[in-house]
Amino acid sequence: MIYKLIYGNPDVDSEAVIKEKRVKILPKSEKYKIENIFEDISLKKEGEFLVLEKKIEEGMIFGFGDKVGQFNRRGKQYIFWNTDNFTHHPGSEPLYKSFPFFIFVNENKKYGIFTDYPGYMEIDLDSEGRNIITFKIRGEGFTQYVILEEKIDKLLKSYLYLTGKNVAFPFWSLGYQQSRWSYFSKEEVLNLAKTFREKQIPCDVIWLDIDYMDSFKLFTWNKEKFSDHKEMLEELHKMGFKVSAILDPGVKVEEGYRVFEEAKDRYFLKDNMGKDFEGAVWPGRVRFPDFTSKNVRKWWSQKVREFVKDGIDGIWNDMNEIAIFGTDEDIAHAKEKLENLKLEDGIGVAGAFGEIGSIPRKDRGNEIVHLNGKKHYKLRNVYGFNMIRATQEGFPKNYRNINITRAAYSGVQRFGGVWTGDNHSWWEHILLEIQRIMSLSLVGVFNTGFDVGGFGGNTSAELMVRFMQLGSFMPLFRNHSAIGTRRQEPWTFDKKYEKILKKIIEYRYRLIPYLYSEYMIGILKDIPLIAPLFLHFEKDKKTYQIDDQFMVGRSIIVAPIYKPGTKSRLVYLPKRSYDLNNNKFLNKGWHEVNATLEEIPHFALDGSIILTQESKQYLENSYEDEIIGKIFAYSGKAIGYFYEDDGKTNNYKKGMYNLYKFIYKHGELKIKKIREGYKHKKRNFSFEVFTKTSLEKINKEF
Repeated sequence: MIYKLIYGNPDVDSEAVIKEKRVKILPKSEKYKIENIFEDISLKKEGEFLVLEKKIEEGMIFGFGDKVGQFNRRGKQYIFWNTDNFTHHPGSEPLYKSFPFFIFVNENKKYGIFTDYPGYMEIDLDSEGRNIITFKIRGEGFTQYVILEEKIDKLLKSYLYLTGKNVAFPFWSLGYQQSRWSYFSKEEVLNLAKTFREKQIPCDVIWLDIDYMDSFKLFTWNKEKFSDHKEMLEELHKMGFKVSAILDPGVKVEEGYRVFEEAKDRYFLKDNMGKDFEGAVWPGRVRFPDFTSKNVRKWWSQKVREFVKDGIDGIWNDMNEIAIFGTDEDIAHAKEKLENLKLEDGIGVAGAFGEIGSIPRKDRGNEIVHLNGKKHYKLRNVYGFNMIRATQEGFPKNYRNINITRAAYSGVQRFGGVWTGDNHSWWEHILLEIQRIMSLSLVGVFNTGFDVGGFGGNTSAELMVRFMQLGSFMPLFRNHSAIGTRRQEPWTFDKKYEKILKKIIEYRYRLIPYLYSEYMIGILKDIPLIAPLFLHFEKDKKTYQIDDQFMVGRSIIVAPIYKPGTKSRLVYLPKRSYDLNNNKFLNKGWHEVNATLEEIPHFALDGSIILTQESKQYLENSYEDEIIGKIFAYSGKAIGYFYEDDGKTNNYKKGMYNLYKFIYKHGELKIKKIREGYKHKKRNFSFEVFTKTSLEKINKEF
C-alpha cells in the first residue's frame, strides 16, 4: 500500500513521481496517523520554513542515497541541498545529490517514506533520541509518500513504481573505462587507446574531460588539439573503443558563439531583476540553461543530438548542482592555476590543484529565479535531474547509451546513472564508496560507480589495487583522476602492479555473462546489481550491521579491503558459501579469510551457478561463443540464470530477450526456457560442479 500525504500548500513539482494509480491519497490534514506506523506530532511554520515532526518507534533507518557516514542513518541530521563538496570526508554534509527516501526496519514492521520536495530541506532522524523525526523545508508545502510492505525488496519495487524504472545501459558499459582530467589532444587519446591494445589490457570506453572543448565552450571541439575529431572518433571505434564526453551546464558569454546566441534572453536562469543570471565557471562568465523548463530541455536535447552524431557514445553531466565559482577574481585565479597544471610537473602542481579545489562554490539560492518565476531555493535539487533528462532526450530513441550525472534527485534512474563525485585517493574513501553505492541502490539508482583510484590527490600502488578490486564489481568501472595528480592508467605503476591491475580487469571481463545477466534481470525486476546483504537476507539480523560487504547480483558476496597493509579480514557469510580465492566451502557465520594484495575476498553462495567466459580486449555487443559455468552445490542443488539480448537497443522492453534458468540437482543439469524473444547463435556451455566431495564436468549446447 502507498499513501500520499500533503503538507501545507506545495507550489513546486519535482516531477519525480510518474505513477499514482496504486496510491491512496489521504484527505488533507495537519496531523496524519498511518496504521500504527507513525503519528504526526506537529506541523508548524517557522519563518520561511515549514516544520513537521513525526513520532516513530525504535528501529533502523537506511537510504538517502549519496550520503556519507554511518550506514544506519538513525540518530543523524541530513541536509538536502545539492552541493559541489570537493573535499568531502566521512562527516561531510551535504553532498552532490538529494534522495529524500528512507526505509525503516524493526522486528515488527517495514515501511518507506519519500519526502518529495525539490528545494532546501533538512531531515533529522531522531538525533536527540526521543523517537522523533523532523522534516524542515524552506517553502510553502511538500508531499510525502508512505510505502507499507512486508519485505524490503518490495518497498524498493513500490518506490520504483512511483519514480520509474532504471534505464538500461548498453552491454559494453560493463567493460573497463579509462578517464582523466585531462587527455589534452587527439594524439594523446589515440596513444592511450593504442597502449591498451598493445599491452592487451581490456578497455571499452575512453572519457574526454573539458579540454576537448574550444575554450571550455559547450558543444565545441578544440580545432588545434583535436583537429578532425570525427576521424579520431572513427579510429577509436575501429579499435573497439566507445567515447564519452563531459558537458557542464554553464554556457560561455561570448558574442557570436552560436549556443550562447540561441539561448540568451530565452533559455537562461534569471536574476532578481529579470536579466539572465551570470556566474563564473571554467569558461569565465557563463549563463545557465533553466532545465526545469520543457522548452529549454527541448533546445538542449537538439544540441546534444547534433553533438553526439559525430560518434560520441555517452555523456557525463558535470558541475550541475549548480557549481558556481564566486567572482571574476576566483575564475581568473583558477584559470591561471589550470595553465600551470597542464605542465603536469608533479608534486608542485598537486598543491596548486588543492587551491582550485578550495575556490568557493556559490549556491545563489536567493539570487536565481527560474523561468516559471520560482526561486532557485525551491528547485535547486532537480537542476541536475533535469539536465540529465534533457541530455538523454538528445540520444537516438531506441539505442542505449551511457548518460551519468553528478547532481541528482529521486527519479533520476529513468534517464541515466550517477557517479559519486570528486572523491580522493584516501583509504577511507574506499569504505565511503562501498556505503554510498549500497545506499544509492536502496533509493533505486542501479547504474552507479565512482572514480576508481580517487579523483583528487596522489594514489599509491597498493591503494590503486584495492580501489580497482572494488571497482571491478561495480556497474560502472571507471578509472578517473585529476590534473596534477599521479597518473592512474594501469601501466603507470611498476611491472608488478601493472600485472596485478591487468589481472583485475581481466577478471571483470570473465564475469561478464554473470554480471550482464544479473544486471538486466535487475533492470526488468527492479533488483539492484549492488546491494547490502540484508536486501537478500533480511531475516538474518547480523546482516543489518554490515556496511563493508555487499552482494553482486544474487549469488556473489564481496568483502573489499579498505585499510593499508591488510593481509586478512573478517567476513560474515549469511549462508554456506564457496571461497573463490581459496577454493573451499565455508559454513554460515564469521570467518577470517586471506586478503593478499592480489586478492579481494569474494564468495559464491552455495546453491548458485556463476556463468563466465574468457577475457577479451573489448565487449562489443555480445558474449563469447564459449560460456563456462561454475556450479556450487555443496548440498547437491543449485540454480542460475542466463540473459541475452542485442546489448544495444531498448527492444528488451518489447520482450526481445532470452532468459534461461539452469537447474542442477544431484548430478543432472536441466535448462528451463523462461523467455525466448531474441534470435541467438548457438553457444557451448561447459560446467564445473563443486560439491561437498567432488568436482564434476558437464557440457551443454543450445
